[in-house]
Amino acid sequence: MNSLITFIISIAFLGLVIWENRLHSQLGFLARQRPDKVTKDFIRVIRQEKRLNWVLCILAIIVFMTTSRYSVLLMSIITIIELLLVTRMDHVKNEMAD
Repeated sequence: MNSLITFIISIAFLGLVIWENRLHSQLGFLARQRPDKVTKDFIRVIRQEKRLNWVLCILAIIVFMTTSRYSVLLMSIITIIELLLVTRMDHVKNEMAD
């Protein structure tokens, strides 16, 4: 049961990673199209995304490959961090698109 929950959370994490990559390409396109709309918040979000992207993916792979009773908790925390990052990126994209 524990591994099933971890697997479901991992699928949600993978969906967020795909969404994050989509947002990253959209933000890059918007930054090239509208350089006047690039703000400090945009730069901060892109830096955080670059730092956290590989770290979270590596941690998720490690959690998924190892079986422990804390794997559900760790995978949930990783997914929540990814969700917060995607939410901030989406907010910045909406601000730039307006």
